[in-house]
Amino acid sequence: MWQKMQVLRGQEKCLDEIRSGGHERDNRYFLFFVATSLLFLDTSLAVAADDLLRINADIRYRWEYEDNFNQKFYGENPPKGDSDDGFLLQRIRLTFDFNPHRNVHISAGLQDSRAYDVALPDDAFYKSRLGLEHNPNKDYWELFDTYLELKNLFGQELSLKGGRQIIAYGDKRVFGPGKWGNTGRYIWDAVKLSYRSGDNFVDTFYGRNIIHEPDRFSLDHRHFFEGCAVYSHFLIPMQDRKFYLEPFFVRKWDTHDNFKSEDLAFGDFNSDYYGIRSYVEILPGLDYDFTFVWQTGEWGNDDIEAYGYHLLAGYKFKIVPWTPRISAEFSYASGDKNPTDGDRGTFDGVFGARDKMYGRMNLMDWKNLQDAQANLEFKPFKNLGFKAELHKFWLAEDEDAWYQNQKVYRDKTGRSGNELGVEFDIIGKYITPLKGLECQFGYGHFWPGEFVETVADDVEADWCFLQLHYKFSKKVL
Repeated sequence: MWQKMQVLRGQEKCLDEIRSGGHERDNRYFLFFVATSLLFLDTSLAVAADDLLRINADIRYRWEYEDNFNQKFYGENPPKGDSDDGFLLQRIRLTFDFNPHRNVHISAGLQDSRAYDVALPDDAFYKSRLGLEHNPNKDYWELFDTYLELKNLFGQELSLKGGRQIIAYGDKRVFGPGKWGNTGRYIWDAVKLSYRSGDNFVDTFYGRNIIHEPDRFSLDHRHFFEGCAVYSHFLIPMQDRKFYLEPFFVRKWDTHDNFKSEDLAFGDFNSDYYGIRSYVEILPGLDYDFTFVWQTGEWGNDDIEAYGYHLLAGYKFKIVPWTPRISAEFSYASGDKNPTDGDRGTFDGVFGARDKMYGRMNLMDWKNLQDAQANLEFKPFKNLGFKAELHKFWLAEDEDAWYQNQKVYRDKTGRSGNELGVEFDIIGKYITPLKGLECQFGYGHFWPGEFVETVADDVEADWCFLQLHYKFSKKVL
């Protein structure tokens, strides 16, 4: 008992060092924190797992074509790259799962992301705030899913997971990996403590998300943001329906003194988020989903007061051929009303995905945005499904930016209006007869609104893609 008390004191000191120390100390303290927790395993269950060793492979190829836009700019004459860009993305993930004990899981993995014929040069993804390139398309042979997970601590439904990992919850809007991006938008070096009880759980973690600099190993340079959070999920029984609540709190910060405030001074970023998500099937086939997040903090010398929300209602016709589902959504992210008052009203989306949320062409982000969306989903065959989306976009505040590229597309006078445009997307997914192989394909079209026509270009844009995704898992021992 005395030894365990000493370990707890050491772990507390370790977490204090992580919060205050530089990136070069992160991995040492993560290893100490996780390794010492082995003392708390319930040794009465010292039985090897059924799968002692398993190999997993995840291989994805996607061809995309962008007409009159690229990943950073809109229009026929972009400042960098071409306006007509066809390219191939390749991503390979290999992981080894080792289970020496039913309560011990060790994962070691690699991810290799490559891009061929992308017209945008790599320096288009250089971020002055980081002093590094942060590339969504390529990052060569990086660590992926490399962690130690301990389960059944103290004989309870308590687990501890430390190392490189994906952290995602709910519909991925607040916490999501950003799986569509070739390198993955958010991959964490983190320590996460989880408690489970039936359908309910409470997770708490501290971590830093990595930077995708293709020519340097991620452990050799700084991380991006730091964050800590408590995310919970509770089932509330309601007669014959299930009502779910997900309260959460997030703290996000960066202390590298690189955030430019409205008075042009530079400082740190510190922000707190208070939020809740709820979803329920109201009647058979009829459901809703609601998320709200309030953000406060400091951006350099500016005070942050911002918020975002999302509302969805949908109905699935279960006895109609092709089982169609119709739904309507509205997403809102506040913007900054006055670019000179020292108050920042732009909501920044926490750590969420954007790829499936606000149009599939990835022209929008959950920042200074209003997005009214209608969807139709249907399955003509068991292994073939489609989803069609229609979006109407506006700026939340005329004086704030369009966050496809906020440095280029902003009119601080507000005279360019707030209409961003309309987007139509249709995506198909086919599960092939070959086990583990999935095919996706799709098309999108964007009609620019007054704001886009004024600050960027008045041409319409098109996008299409074809993707093959293969997953393989083999028990070795």
